[in-house]
Amino acid sequence: MQWTAWSPRPLSVSLDVIRQVINVMKYTFIFLLSLFLFTNSVHAETIVNKEDADYIFSLNRAGWEAYAQRMVHPEGWKVRLSPHDTGTGVMAFDPQTGFGLSVQPFYDGNSGPPTILIVGSYYPLGSLPPFTDDFKKSLERDATKDLGPGYSVSASYTKMPPFEGIELMITKK
Repeated sequence: MQWTAWSPRPLSVSLDVIRQVINVMKYTFIFLLSLFLFTNSVHAETIVNKEDADYIFSLNRAGWEAYAQRMVHPEGWKVRLSPHDTGTGVMAFDPQTGFGLSVQPFYDGNSGPPTILIVGSYYPLGSLPPFTDDFKKSLERDATKDLGPGYSVSASYTKMPPFEGIELMITKK
């Protein structure tokens, strides 16, 4: 997995910055793929991989909790579980680059699948381009294209000093 350092760029090259952020979102889901012990393939061309989203949405709460316990990051990033009453979040952080990744399905009970899956990518504050409506729509459009018509995607910006991030909220139709 290759990560590049982010640096602020002038608006005249905002298309390049958008492409870089999309690539990082791709790596976010690649990270999720690498966390899954039984998955050996990586689909670098997608922001969000449909097969993995399908799998996560097939798990009930107990299945997810067991699955989350087995996750590791192949690059040695620090992985932390964050238990919640709606489902455990799995986060990984690279202290050398300041990048962080997360995945959390939200359950409204124990027997059914999650109602929402949130995939997040986090960066040092000031690293991301402005989160314009066009940028948001492009992230949502690309992720929806990758997942197919069975899913809805909403992108949002979050700021938690010293970090900022992009979170994709995925729901199954």
